[in-house]
Amino acid sequence: MTDRSTSTEPHAGAPFGAMLRGALLPSLVAGVLTVVALVLVRGGDALAGALIGLVVSVGFFGSGMFLLSRLVRSASPHAFFAVAMAVYLGQVIALLLVILAFKDAAWVDGPALGIVALVVTIVWQGFAMRALRTARVPVYDPPAADGAAR
Repeated sequence: MTDRSTSTEPHAGAPFGAMLRGALLPSLVAGVLTVVALVLVRGGDALAGALIGLVVSVGFFGSGMFLLSRLVRSASPHAFFAVAMAVYLGQVIALLLVILAFKDAAWVDGPALGIVALVVTIVWQGFAMRALRTARVPVYDPPAADGAAR
């Protein structure tokens, strides 16, 4: 039995790992800067909502990319689609639970939460696409080393 953790060959989930690494830090920086700006503009009451928006947004996108990078090991489109839909369903359920938990909380500034979530979403998507475009992930099987035809 081989240990997959030491393999250096790319696998089907490699693009998601590259996208996660490329988008996480810029999204966190943009989110923290937006939280600071909102606290300065809207006052201290916006801090809780803005921080919740930051944590939920980064958690939502980060967990999805992390799970896809770990779960997608086959290049089969059917397997990929099934895993992606399961991850997405889990994210939607988690987001619904967060919304239900904070919908009646008077201490949560809704606009601050929404603004931070929007900024993190835009930055995450932009840097994830940039990371995917700059990643060197082969989209074909390399030729066999022994020269045998497949």
